[in-house]
Amino acid sequence: MLCFDSEKMNWYYHVLARRPYLVVVSIAVYCVACIIVAFILNDLPDFSDPTLGFETRGTEIGKRLTAWHNLNQETDGNGILFSNPSHLLQKIQYEKTRGVPRHQHPNHRRHKDQRRKHKNNKRRKEQQKKNENSDVAYNMMIINKRLKATKSPLSDKWMGDSGVFREFEVTNDSIPSLLEPTRQSEPIEYGHNTTFVDEDEHRERVQTKKSTWRMLKQASLPYDGWSNSRGRQHIEGFFCDSSPHKAYSHFVVKRIGPNATDSLFDLNGMLAMCQLQEQIGAAPSYQAFCEPETNCCRPWSLPNYVTLLANKSSCFDLNADDVSLLHSLLLSCYEYYHLLKLDNNCNEVNRCYAPEECTRNNLVFNVLNFLSDYSFIKPNDTTVYLRYAMIFVPVTRSNRILPLFHEWQHVPLRNELVEVVAMDLGLENELFNELLLTDVWLVSLGGLFVMACVWLYTGSAFITLMSCCAICFSLGLAYFAYTVVFEFNFFPYMNLLAIVVIIGIGADDVFLFLKIWQCVLAERFSKSSTLNTQSSLPTPLEHNEHTETLENLMALTMRHAAASMFVTSVTTAGAFYASYSSSITAIKCFGIFAGTVVVTNYLLMITWLPASVSIMERLFASRMSCQQHLSQKLLNACKKSINRFCELFEERITQSIMNYAYLWLFVFTVLGTLSAIIVFWYPGLQLPQKPDFQLFVSSHPFEVYTRLKHLFWFEKPLQGVENFNMSMRFVWGVQALDDGDYTNPNSYGNLHYDNNFNISSKPAQIWLRNFCQNIRQQPFYQATFGFLLPNCFIENFIRYMERRCIDEMEMDRRRLDRTPCCEAQFPYEPHIFEQCLPQCISNLYETSFYQHGKAGPKFAAAPSRSDEYSESNSNESLSTETTSPQLLVKAIIIEFDSTTAYSTLYANIKLFYETVENWFQQQLRTAPAELRGGWFISDLKFFNVQDTLSHDTITAIILAMGASLVVLLCFTLNIIISIYAVITVSLTIFNTVAMLILLGWQLNVLESIAVSTAIGLAVDFSLHYGIHYRLSPSKERNAATQFVLSRIIGPTVMAAATTAFAGGIMMTSNILPYIQIGVFLVVVMVTSWFYATFFLMSLLKVAGPQYGFMQLGWPLLRKRRTAKANKFYERKPSRIIATEQLLTPTSSAIVEMANSETHELESLNSSNQIKTISGTESGHAPLSLTENFEHSFQTPH
Repeated sequence: MLCFDSEKMNWYYHVLARRPYLVVVSIAVYCVACIIVAFILNDLPDFSDPTLGFETRGTEIGKRLTAWHNLNQETDGNGILFSNPSHLLQKIQYEKTRGVPRHQHPNHRRHKDQRRKHKNNKRRKEQQKKNENSDVAYNMMIINKRLKATKSPLSDKWMGDSGVFREFEVTNDSIPSLLEPTRQSEPIEYGHNTTFVDEDEHRERVQTKKSTWRMLKQASLPYDGWSNSRGRQHIEGFFCDSSPHKAYSHFVVKRIGPNATDSLFDLNGMLAMCQLQEQIGAAPSYQAFCEPETNCCRPWSLPNYVTLLANKSSCFDLNADDVSLLHSLLLSCYEYYHLLKLDNNCNEVNRCYAPEECTRNNLVFNVLNFLSDYSFIKPNDTTVYLRYAMIFVPVTRSNRILPLFHEWQHVPLRNELVEVVAMDLGLENELFNELLLTDVWLVSLGGLFVMACVWLYTGSAFITLMSCCAICFSLGLAYFAYTVVFEFNFFPYMNLLAIVVIIGIGADDVFLFLKIWQCVLAERFSKSSTLNTQSSLPTPLEHNEHTETLENLMALTMRHAAASMFVTSVTTAGAFYASYSSSITAIKCFGIFAGTVVVTNYLLMITWLPASVSIMERLFASRMSCQQHLSQKLLNACKKSINRFCELFEERITQSIMNYAYLWLFVFTVLGTLSAIIVFWYPGLQLPQKPDFQLFVSSHPFEVYTRLKHLFWFEKPLQGVENFNMSMRFVWGVQALDDGDYTNPNSYGNLHYDNNFNISSKPAQIWLRNFCQNIRQQPFYQATFGFLLPNCFIENFIRYMERRCIDEMEMDRRRLDRTPCCEAQFPYEPHIFEQCLPQCISNLYETSFYQHGKAGPKFAAAPSRSDEYSESNSNESLSTETTSPQLLVKAIIIEFDSTTAYSTLYANIKLFYETVENWFQQQLRTAPAELRGGWFISDLKFFNVQDTLSHDTITAIILAMGASLVVLLCFTLNIIISIYAVITVSLTIFNTVAMLILLGWQLNVLESIAVSTAIGLAVDFSLHYGIHYRLSPSKERNAATQFVLSRIIGPTVMAAATTAFAGGIMMTSNILPYIQIGVFLVVVMVTSWFYATFFLMSLLKVAGPQYGFMQLGWPLLRKRRTAKANKFYERKPSRIIATEQLLTPTSSAIVEMANSETHELESLNSSNQIKTISGTESGHAPLSLTENFEHSFQTPH
């Protein structure tokens, strides 16, 4: 069946038996070298952004989103495209004066060294910014205090005079940038230099204006009656800032205790919150992270605002009248807040249309907007009920406060009446990154448990240690192949989940190999051991006899174990590699890494593990003595007890399957049918409804804040997209291509232009105008009100071209001839269109009524002759150039609003996308050739992930199941067994997914990976049973079923139990991915074992193939096996006498149990199931293998 059953593999068995130390040392050196090289050539994985790689690449929408991203990156200063032609001309002029060569063509490709330099500069800037963050908190407080005392109602920027908007920032720089955008009162005439500025005079004028502006900013504010009232000494400096801000850390407070349903807005609630904020500030590191004044600033909380209004110094001095005072003030001013007449800048700019008592210190606005939930006060209702309150502390939200968060975790943020139920500290990703590494000890604990089970099962600490090394080496080799061979630059944290998976798979292979090894030993020595006396052991064998016997044992073990391990490894790796078909980067990377881990694990299990077993036989055989150590006796006694339990367990399961097969078939068929209904009908595998990926358990304060934040008005802007309508953006001139690396979320490729695009032709002009008119007639169009909107530029351009060539209203000295960009008839000649469109857009940008946006034409400079000269002649060519370069329209964007509100519901956005896309494709059929390359895009990133998950998960399941069927059919060569196994795996997946659905799982990225992993793990047990049913020496159905159960129940139970227990340990983690993978492992292991053992074996017992029914064969292999079936396994009779010297402590225990007939392998030695290796009842019989036994594991003729 496999190459291990061929005579050509004799050399390999010879090496494993005679040179095991060489094999082990060579593999260890190679693995260590690969691991070192992988870590030297690549940076350590970065998990700072756990959601990185959760976007879709390669789909139709994904390509459009990538092209849209590249277009935005290439526009307005970031590349060669400009929305405003004036900015482009200024850049060209600057490059000419500085002698900087321009790009030869807009459709350039960024070089790798440029991207690398940009990345290094970005890292350097981020490092500098990080170093400066230590002083940000203190400087922020000082600046805010100064601005509070000196800020003028005027804007922070000098707007110039006579309508010239230069936007000079108030800084210490005295020389403006040459690329600073300028606005002129006169229209721009392209190709002519109409202005001349003396640089010294200009610099002096700007410096004078800046000095005047600084004096105005430092002037004192007018007299304010409220500030000079009797309570000024208490109000001034009460808070470091006038209003709380989302940039500060904040906590959500809820009432608890026997009166948990009472409102927080009473005296007891205020005093409890006052005590709670003192507990928050009692953390040891709080002083180091808060914003100091003389000490830390006061928190913004309801008790402190009541204290401010009551003109008291401490919130512990409050009484019921103080709370009632704020209650009355809020009720009287709520109407103004509800009608949007209050703002958080009422004291700085007098623009709030409300009474003075409602605007003082922004108290009413801050309480209603920041500190209380939105249902606190309702319109036309005098009763108030405060369920949740917010406390803002003067600690900046950042990842720097992670030590402070750990201190808050150990401080009980609660008292008898209130507790903190949620918080927003801005360190979700940092905390997740930390827990992702610190919770690795749970994975290690699960691995230790699995290794303990291996040691208990094998009785050999050496084999346990070597098995652990094999699993570690498989991970190291997989990482080497992933980063060096496959050259993957992105390593998502999802790949770490492969560690848990490979521990279970590796343990399964170890259990299977050693089970077959023990079976071979028991068959080999159970008859010969009766010839030995109880007082002494036979004399040792010669070295050649020793190693030759090991070769025979290794050959028999490998031909069975390697076949089963190979089939399960191929199917499991195929299930993981099938995930590469997914369009989501993280799933694609996980599939490659997990599949590679399975492959490397198999390679080590057929090289490292057999060599380790050979070393164990050599190493411990020479150390055996008649007097066993006490520890060895205890271990053997423990193993006997376990074997008795396993024997009893196997007998009960075997009897239940043999006697109640029809019952098990009915029960598990009904369960599978119900599971299929749950998966495909109701409730079904739901797609995610939130774009935010959940990182922690639902009870974590960060996740609770995500659920509660919409209850506060200040967080409503974050949810504002729910109130927006979906935009419709139609793009021409850029191809919807994504040539980046799909396995690297930071690689977006290059921007590709459409060479057929030309908007200046008359048919293109007419079609584009009609397109804008047609879309307004569609039911999904939402009218947008405003003046000079940029959504359809062709309409503004037509109105621009209708103006007079010479305006009679202008003064004589300023009369300009606008020809040919005036009084023109639409459509325009191409050269007129190309000349006048930049003038139109530039003039629109100079108009204050023009609303800037993404829509409009994107301009680039046409290649000029000067770019073709060498750098040595650049100055000469520039000096001779007298005309301005021509501006080309490289891309256009038409944008409108739709009637569809933004939503995370998949069905709603799918209907919107399909409706608009179908209509747009119909419009493109009537477009001229130069405009048929357009495409439609909107805010579809989350919808694209949902759509990809729904399709790619099904695709991965189909591919994995098809691969399992093909592999099983190729190696069993029996159609019925293959179909039965595939049905079992399908029902296992249905039950697993149904269980996860009932647990509340939704099909997100992690859940999609879990489904792929379920296929890989669920197929193992079914394949083990199917392969060994095919390898059964008996051709009768019942005997074959008993043979399979006697051999496979033990390893499968141990593999399922150890992996499920390791998953149970993972469920104690603090982060959701580890918890979910733990739940998943428990569910899939239990479900797959029960279905493989009870459903598949009952199916084989009732309707399994027998006597070669539906059995296929390979003719070429059949002839070869017939000729050379028994050649390798011929043995000398004299060697049987002393072969017991090969026994290690594990092997000797097998012989001892064989003699006492109490070991778990007793059923394997019975004559009606398995023939011994000798093939006879007597130990003196010829020792060559019988023909029936050898042929029973081969394809029948």
